[in-house]
Amino acid sequence: MITRDCLKAAACGLALLGLLAGCSEEKKDDESKGMIERASDEVAHKAVEHMTKPIDKAKASQALQNVQNQRMEEMAEEAEQGN
Repeated sequence: MITRDCLKAAACGLALLGLLAGCSEEKKDDESKGMIERASDEVAHKAVEHMTKPIDKAKASQALQNVQNQRMEEMAEEAEQGN
């Protein structure tokens, strides 16, 4: 015959097992969130890089254009002074 102590022990064992199973499921969710966040961060980084490359190239091109304009202005001033 099943005694009251056996039922209590079985109930405690089942509760402990349920608690452990519940904790391991939360851990999986945390790992999934971490993986999703990492993937999201990687995509965001690539998007930012994709957008900033043309901007950086445009800034470099503008800097070269500014240098060329400055040289042309200096040459124009020298030509005016020579006349």
